[in-house]
Amino acid sequence: MTATIRLSATRRRLLQGAGGAALAAGLAAPAIAQGGPRVARVWGEPGPYGGVFVQGMNEWAQRNNANIRFEIEQIPWDGVTVKLTTDLAARRPPALISVESPIAYQLAAEGLLEPVDDVTTAIRAKERLVDGFTLEQFGGWRGTNYAVPVHHQPCLLVVQQDIINELGLGNPAEWTWDRFADAAKAISEKKPGMAGYTMALGRNLCADYHISQLIWQAGGMTWDPADGFKTVFDSPATVEAFEFIRRLNPYMPRAAVEFSFLQVVDQHVTGRTGMSAYWGRTMGRAAEEAPAIFQHMEYYLNPAHPRTGGRWSWTDINGWIIPARDNPFIREVKEAVAYVSNSVDWMVRYSQSLMPNVGPVFKDVASAPAMLAHPFYQSKKRTLEVIFEQSVPHACNTGLELKKGVNPLAGFAHGRSVWAQAVQRMLLNNESAKVAAEWGHRQFESIRRDNQRLLAG
Repeated sequence: MTATIRLSATRRRLLQGAGGAALAAGLAAPAIAQGGPRVARVWGEPGPYGGVFVQGMNEWAQRNNANIRFEIEQIPWDGVTVKLTTDLAARRPPALISVESPIAYQLAAEGLLEPVDDVTTAIRAKERLVDGFTLEQFGGWRGTNYAVPVHHQPCLLVVQQDIINELGLGNPAEWTWDRFADAAKAISEKKPGMAGYTMALGRNLCADYHISQLIWQAGGMTWDPADGFKTVFDSPATVEAFEFIRRLNPYMPRAAVEFSFLQVVDQHVTGRTGMSAYWGRTMGRAAEEAPAIFQHMEYYLNPAHPRTGGRWSWTDINGWIIPARDNPFIREVKEAVAYVSNSVDWMVRYSQSLMPNVGPVFKDVASAPAMLAHPFYQSKKRTLEVIFEQSVPHACNTGLELKKGVNPLAGFAHGRSVWAQAVQRMLLNNESAKVAAEWGHRQFESIRRDNQRLLAG
């Protein structure tokens, strides 16, 4: 037997999913392990959703292979590559990892991942994907898929609608950059002690995300997929985005230059900002801790760039990847992932474990009665439609710059905070936007040269 799943008409079977949902395709049964139970480690992001998926995988194990147990290990968003490298060197990789697509592209380009076309076929992923997504966005590389879709999270404009209405600032859905900046200024000036807008500007991954989506909205990129992934970071569009950040900065909290993920959420949930850039977690946490904030909170697509019309949103396009080397659980992992992915009930539980931070990627999950029964669909239906549906055409990240090509270099830049450091040079060192962009360009060009081998052939 090989690690690849063999679909066979003579051995086709139905695996019963949670809640009675049958798998759409049968997979060859894994070999039964000898001896005592084996533990297969699964890496997931901080949050309950990875644990929920692993519960479903263990249901598969109980029904099909009692000699294996899956255990979740939570690791930081930006720590996957370093931890994977360490564990590979020790010849003990995890059996399965949840990652954002830039990391999947990088690891696939390095030949470190097991192809999963057999799994995506077995779960009919291509047919089930929410309109606007493709399999390749989750981790496709040179015609092969290396990631099984699991969720998406867009970074959008979060506002306190009561403040917007009170100050007569108009409809955020119609804002361009100028109207948005004017709104931030008005809130800051007319609401003493409250920031007009909050984004992360620290030397961290969150700042990279917030900054890069502004660059894309202005029409800029880091590398050009149409020209051999030539470094193009020092473009007029990058300079324009940097200048816009400088324009917004007086209306942000003074400490924004140090902020990462949690600090941005804290500012909004505690009522210290009228608007912020964030994912669905802000709304979920406000519902838990600050009902008055939650009542008036709404999400919108990012304000349109006045020239390009771009509303690009940094979107965590997450999938399950399987390390190929020294991984004794490949066949079992594929079976278990297919089992859970084919269960609408388990995938609804996965999405609802941290609403609305992990958006469903399959249409049958997004429209399931159990999904629509969540209380947020009664209180925040318009906002959920923005997060789960309307944002999809604007989904972007460093792995799919403007959807023009898949760039493995994006993975190598992921987590290095080059975008953030370039902006900090402008804000803290008082460099011009152009000089700061040129500094960032040199860093990205160095990364490109170091990894040119991945672009050959």
